[in-house]
Amino acid sequence: MLKDYRVSIAIPIAFLILSILLIGFKGIPKSIDITGGTEITIKVDKNIDIAPLKESLDGKAEIKKLKSADGYYIVVRCKSENVEEVKKKIKEFFNVNSLDELNYSEKTIGAMLSAKFFEEGLKAISFAFIFMAIAVYFAFRNPIASGVIILSALSDLIIALGAMSLFNIELSSATIAALLMVIGYSVDSNILLTTRVLKRLTKSFDETVREAMKTGLTMTLTTITAMLILLIVVKLFIPVADILANIATVLILALVADIINTWLLNAGILRYYITEYRAKKI
Repeated sequence: MLKDYRVSIAIPIAFLILSILLIGFKGIPKSIDITGGTEITIKVDKNIDIAPLKESLDGKAEIKKLKSADGYYIVVRCKSENVEEVKKKIKEFFNVNSLDELNYSEKTIGAMLSAKFFEEGLKAISFAFIFMAIAVYFAFRNPIASGVIILSALSDLIIALGAMSLFNIELSSATIAALLMVIGYSVDSNILLTTRVLKRLTKSFDETVREAMKTGLTMTLTTITAMLILLIVVKLFIPVADILANIATVLILALVADIINTWLLNAGILRYYITEYRAKKI
């Protein structure tokens, strides 16, 4: 908690602008849930060097290797128009005449279906955000208090998306669900702070914020710890469950953003509102 509200507001705004620039220039990687395409998963019993396969595919597919308790999984993702060529390269790499000779599975999502997934995911986030904003406004009936909660929640989402762009975390149906959860976590901590500040006027602003921080940071850090444990368990023991790892990572990044936005941005604006703006009105 900073004494100068200008610095307190400037730091999260800088993160917000940086995130917008990252999203604008670098973009966010999208899974086949969103873009459409084919995913081929091949189970092998030993560790295989997939560099030659990557080289032969020449950028026509994304390939990664995952380790699990019962062996290794090679996952190849490509656009629908490249499927036959990719399959040919895989057969050459494993020296087989047919993929049926391998322990493999194949998942294909059409472009129309993936576009529908993406559209519905965006609708879900938009409606959740709109109804959250309405509920917050009616709860406080104060445009400044309501506006800063909504701004903090929006900033949490944008910074989370910027972090996904920076760390190449795919936007998928799973990470969209994580982003929906982010709205709930953000509103929870920001309402806690705003309610304490506006209703406990008998105490100083700093004392009220410190009390709110004890409760708010305890809740947020507990969730971050739980997500870290989940992430570690997945990475060490079940790396094939990369969807869980992506959800945990997105939530961790968003919750860190929420700490910055709640206790710097929201607290900074509330400090200005209580100590300067409202003081001049009295």
